[in-house]
Amino acid sequence: MMDRSKTSPWPLVAIILAVVLMPLNSTMIAVGLEPMATALKVPETSVVWVVTSYLVVQAALQPIAGKLGDLFGRRRLLLLGLAIFLTSSVLAASLPNLTALICFRSGQAVGGALVVPSAMALVRQLYQGDALRRVLGSMGLIQGMGAAVGPLVGAALIHVGGWTYMFWINLPFAATALILGAKRLPQAPAAARRAIDYWGSLALASFLTVLALAVPHQAASFSSLEVGATLLACALFAGFVLAERKAADPVVHFSFFRRAPFRSANLSVLASNFFMYSTLLYIPVFLRHRGLSTSATGLLLFIFSLSMSLMSYMGGHIGRRFGARRVIALAFSLDLGVVLWYVGLSHVATMSYLLAGLIVAGIGAGIGNVAMQATLLEAVSPAMAGSSSGIFSTFRYVGSITASALVSLMISSLWAHVLFLALAALLGFVALSGFPGKVPQANHVVPEA
Repeated sequence: MMDRSKTSPWPLVAIILAVVLMPLNSTMIAVGLEPMATALKVPETSVVWVVTSYLVVQAALQPIAGKLGDLFGRRRLLLLGLAIFLTSSVLAASLPNLTALICFRSGQAVGGALVVPSAMALVRQLYQGDALRRVLGSMGLIQGMGAAVGPLVGAALIHVGGWTYMFWINLPFAATALILGAKRLPQAPAAARRAIDYWGSLALASFLTVLALAVPHQAASFSSLEVGATLLACALFAGFVLAERKAADPVVHFSFFRRAPFRSANLSVLASNFFMYSTLLYIPVFLRHRGLSTSATGLLLFIFSLSMSLMSYMGGHIGRRFGARRVIALAFSLDLGVVLWYVGLSHVATMSYLLAGLIVAGIGAGIGNVAMQATLLEAVSPAMAGSSSGIFSTFRYVGSITASALVSLMISSLWAHVLFLALAALLGFVALSGFPGKVPQANHVVPEA
């Protein structure tokens, strides 16, 4: 493993340029759903699948992508992902109809799924101990800034040239990251070739897709499609578990979950991302019903995302001083406060009330990120960093998928909204026991699974 002081900054620059595309594209699209629906002459509920398909594909592919990076080289997978992301962005902007948009948005997700776990595994390869936490904190800040400026950039691009510009903007970033990564990223040492769990990957992808269909979209109402999708999702999940138990080298190592830090990191990121994404999707609809413009909505979401990114960076420092358990407990305590803010939002919707709540929500969403990620990466050996990062990303996206699928129900029922958010925060508290109270030593080594 390389010492941080001897590491060139250019590999990290290439990695950051690659990963910042994912949060930028996740939040930028939030202000573009209504303009897309208007331009394509389709209901806004149909355009939500542009968001949901992106999340489902990311969640389903990241575990297998992480494993492929461990087997065939993280640099190779990251560069392939960037090429797919760039091509899909061009096609999504060039073929403006709903079917093509969903297909090429899914193509972006394929590219992103290859990039993210390989990028995190490369970081784990290059850094360790306190240096790893510092780098993760800096990356969290920059990724958070990408998420923060996403709504503003999206609103500005829509104003200047229409919603297709939200896809064209990816070209300079993706192309630069691709060129720089090809020149500067290190080659990983060759890994022993192992069998690839294709059946497990297919079962996981099918389960997550059907899960998005199974969630009810209206209060006190289950359609026949949702009932059937729920039963099918349960069957697919059971099939996935059976496939993984029989696989020689499964896409998801269930043995990892016997380790309390690994288990807690995944559960907490699921809960945190559900909370964050529900805010990101709920607030634009709420504000539109209050008559606010797209620009004003973009500004408020910028403040939320900026708070999240700054606290992601600061949370890394706080976690190094006080331990992961305390900083994550603080994060979910703030989330419970935001639940009460949502109750008051139906009665008080002044700008100062909105700003205060979104700032607190951003702090809660960001402050525990580095502690969760560092705990997960240190729970397994560096050789398994790609696989573990893929699992972590899948749990993150399961939280996002569930929030995306439930947003219509949360909009239609205040108490459903409050209940779901409170349950997410409580899940975060349940996961606390597995986090270390102190920062592990830099020379801490985790045995292979």
